[in-house]
Amino acid sequence: MPPSTHPVIDALFARRSANARMLAGPGPDETQLRLIVEAASRAPDHGRIVPFRFLALADTARDRLADLLGAATREMMPDAPEEEIQRAREKAHQGPCLVGVLARIDADHPKIPASDQWLAVGCALENLVLAVQALGFAAAIRSGRFLETEAFRHGFGLGPNEHFVSIVAIGTTQDWPPAKPKPALDTVFGIWNG
Repeated sequence: MPPSTHPVIDALFARRSANARMLAGPGPDETQLRLIVEAASRAPDHGRIVPFRFLALADTARDRLADLLGAATREMMPDAPEEEIQRAREKAHQGPCLVGVLARIDADHPKIPASDQWLAVGCALENLVLAVQALGFAAAIRSGRFLETEAFRHGFGLGPNEHFVSIVAIGTTQDWPPAKPKPALDTVFGIWNG
């Protein structure tokens, strides 16, 4: 990490993803969770159309979430062995706090391209995980094709323009996974001279 004296830069370099299986309590309380989501909502948003929203997944809904995760896995892999279905179901019970990140993308918006809307959603997700870490917690982001299955879409009552982007597990990590390599600056940065 380059030397810095700025807390925001330090936080960006320190950001890490946790393993959801290693998250335990405590998780954020209601006041902290509201602060996290409010910070997430400060994402850049071209046209102020707010193409994102967040759902706290109640503890009482975890068994229902497990059912949806199992159904989504069966939909994607009809021949999946029972242990694969069980692994998917277990994700509903990993982490003391679960937050769904949803996108509402208007592909026909007259001024704001869908790509800008997706960027706002991604920025909101990054703000969320940075806020989680700033409050001393850890976050694990779960995403994938299972979130776009009919089982999941129907289970959450998503409209045609809505997408369940990720489930973020939030808590206190018992152990961090090994740090993943980050790109070298010269592989992601250049100068255009016209």
